[in-house]
Amino acid sequence: MAKMENLESLPMTLVESLLKEAMERQEDYDCRILSYEELTDYVAGLIESYGRQHGRATEEMLPYFTPGNEMTRLAGEIVIAPDSRRARATLLKAMAVQDDESFLPSGKDISVGRMLRYFPAQWHSATYFQVYYALSGECPVHFQNEIVTLPRGGVLITAPGVVHATPCYREDAVLAFYMIRAATFRSIFWNQLGDGNLLSRFFRIALEGEKPASYLYFDTGEDAEIRRLLLQIYKEYQLDEPYSSQMTGALMRLFFLLILRRYEGTARLPRSDHFFWKHQFSAILSYIQTHYQEATLEDVAKRFSYSPKQVGRIVKSCTGQSFGDLVRGMKMKKAAELLLDRQYPPEEVAPLTGFATLSSFYRSFRDYYGLPPKEWLARQKAESPDRPSV
Repeated sequence: MAKMENLESLPMTLVESLLKEAMERQEDYDCRILSYEELTDYVAGLIESYGRQHGRATEEMLPYFTPGNEMTRLAGEIVIAPDSRRARATLLKAMAVQDDESFLPSGKDISVGRMLRYFPAQWHSATYFQVYYALSGECPVHFQNEIVTLPRGGVLITAPGVVHATPCYREDAVLAFYMIRAATFRSIFWNQLGDGNLLSRFFRIALEGEKPASYLYFDTGEDAEIRRLLLQIYKEYQLDEPYSSQMTGALMRLFFLLILRRYEGTARLPRSDHFFWKHQFSAILSYIQTHYQEATLEDVAKRFSYSPKQVGRIVKSCTGQSFGDLVRGMKMKKAAELLLDRQYPPEEVAPLTGFATLSSFYRSFRDYYGLPPKEWLARQKAESPDRPSV
């Protein structure tokens, strides 16, 4: 097991050295994505060649070529599987669509590892969320319409069902991966953020909509705290001590909160036929989130060098609402929180939610909730008499 403090400069293993030699003999393999049939033949040839050199059978060599890496293990199983079309098809399918049961250990919601360098890239998708983190070098992630190169400190999240490939064909390319069950990801990433956060709402639509975006990308650069957290998650997973699963989940929750706090305004998503994104959109949504009390369409447009019409289209495409409806909804949700949870009187709530006069606040509140503030508050308390105040 590699020491975590040396993970960034992890030396090449025996298997990685053999994979590199084989890659150099197959010059075209480093510039294309292999089919699983090609991958199987590739691994089989490598194992058999090395076995002949050392006078060992393929079955005896297999453990050396599958050191805790699920992809190489499956490839190895195909090599020694009975010559049955059904058995081979089942294993190939498992490699193409990686499911929770095969790739996440029983009883664990998060699995952690690193990509095996010089192992041929292959298209695959998963039933879980994946987080990739480039510890060193440059690590390209291939999608069907785009290649995203992760620099040191690059964080990339892929949603279930997104087809991609992750070649690591450089000795200094150390790419860690964190596989997270979908239900766990929703619990530690989505649920704790709440609907009031515009970017989290948009990211949810992007990653879990009918046509999910390929990825969500954050460039954390030399952020030492992000790096330390992810290395700690890696180390905690490898320890496998009592409460390791709970500790891993807690650390992953902290990582997500930290990355959103520091980098949500610079997030990058792909551009495709059904999805268009510019990194400036994150900044626009972040600004609206922070300044919704006084933000106007014209002010936002001027600040980000767009026309009001363009900002309106951006907000509509990202949230499904017009700028006016979005801002009004944010004001009203904040007003409800102040009235119900914090027990502020309406005359104090009005200026805190961006209304110049109490009458305009009352009018907007009644239009939105169907009742004046005091009547609405009385109904809420009657329906939930044990609701605690904060």
